[in-house]
Amino acid sequence: MNEQQPQHNPGEQPEHEASREHEPQLRPRVWIGSLADYNNGTLTGEWVDAAVDDEQLIAEAQRIVANSEDPGAEEYAIFDYDDFGDFKVGGYEQLSTIAKVARGIQEHGAAFAAWAQLHDADNGMLDAFENSYLGEYDNLEDWARQVLDAEDIEQRIAHEFGQHLAPYIRLDYEQWAQDAEFDGDIHAEQTPEGRWWMFSTR
Repeated sequence: MNEQQPQHNPGEQPEHEASREHEPQLRPRVWIGSLADYNNGTLTGEWVDAAVDDEQLIAEAQRIVANSEDPGAEEYAIFDYDDFGDFKVGGYEQLSTIAKVARGIQEHGAAFAAWAQLHDADNGMLDAFENSYLGEYDNLEDWARQVLDAEDIEQRIAHEFGQHLAPYIRLDYEQWAQDAEFDGDIHAEQTPEGRWWMFSTR
């Protein structure tokens, strides 16, 4: 049996908007506390919405520090966080970075969190998410089928080899997708539910 291996080019795949109906709405928030109080054995802080403008999150941190029991308190830290998906928020993460990641998560869902974690919240890569995200799929084979179906691969095979030979030519969609990832054309990140987020790396 013959196997046909077409050249992969994920950058030219059809537009795909993954459904987020099954995904709960994420509302990222952080617990900001006064570092001076913590060092003195007490906790002064509160949960605040992180998906806000940079300036608003910074103002919240300043307000919390101003309410410290220590009159000399000047610094804050992130002591806890919630609804950031796969993204790990550091205790001394820049608030502007936290706010940008949180806004992206609220707009795009958990896939953005995985993308942010993958690239260490690099500002340029966060901006590239919309052009890089290819969608969510049950498996890599489903992604490959969508890409190749859009290129009318089976019709092209029938035209190239004729109706008598075409039925005997099998496309190895799964291997094609694996090769695309191995070659660095795509990145596949598994979701908590066992599905796959697909990203273009070109």
